[in-house]
Amino acid sequence: MGAQERVGQLARRELERFAHEGAMPMKPQRVVADLRSALGDDDILVSDVGAHKLWMARFYPASRPNTVVIANGFASMGIALPGAIAARLVHPERKVVAVTGDGGFLMNVQELETARRLGGAFVVLVLLDGRFGIIELNQKRRFGRTFGVEFGNPDIVRLAEAFGLSGFAVETADSFLPTLRRALELDGPSLVAVPVDAGENAKLQERLA
Repeated sequence: MGAQERVGQLARRELERFAHEGAMPMKPQRVVADLRSALGDDDILVSDVGAHKLWMARFYPASRPNTVVIANGFASMGIALPGAIAARLVHPERKVVAVTGDGGFLMNVQELETARRLGGAFVVLVLLDGRFGIIELNQKRRFGRTFGVEFGNPDIVRLAEAFGLSGFAVETADSFLPTLRRALELDGPSLVAVPVDAGENAKLQERLA
C-alpha cells in the first residue's frame, strides 16, 4: 500500500469513528463526515483559512478534481464566502458550501449582501469557536502561551437574517446533517452556524507532528 492510500485509509477510519459522535460543541470530524454525506461528488466545497482548513484538507474525501477549493499559498482569511459566490456563478447546477470559521467569516461578512443581491443558492457554514485557531496553535507551539486569539461573536444567525438570508443555528450534533440538507435545498443563499470543539485542534496537531 502506497503512502497516499495509507493516508486515505487513516482519514476514512477517523471519519467513521466520529460519524455518530453526539458531543456538543460538535467534533470537527463529525462535521466533515456529515458534510461529505450532504454533498455529491460534483458539488463544490470552498474552505476558508483557519483551524478548520486542517480538517477539510486532511479528512474531506474529494472524488472529483476542482471540487474542494482550499486557500494555501497566501492563505488569505475571508476567502470562503466570495469564493463560494464565484463558484456558484460558474457552476449554477452544482451545490456549493463555503466552510469558514467565525474569524474568517467576520473578515468578509459584508459579502452576504453580494450573495443576496446576486441570488445564487449556496450555504455558508460557519464553525463557531470564538478564536483564531491556527494562530492559537502556533503561539502555544512557539511560546507556550497565547495572546489576543479569543474574541466574542455577534448572533451569527440574526446577522445573516439582517442581510436577508435564511439562517439556521445547530443546537445538537444529530440536527446538523438535516439542517444542512434543508439549507442546500433553498433557492437562495443561506447560513448554518455550528459550535465546534476547539480542543480537537491541538490533538490533531500532536498527531500530525
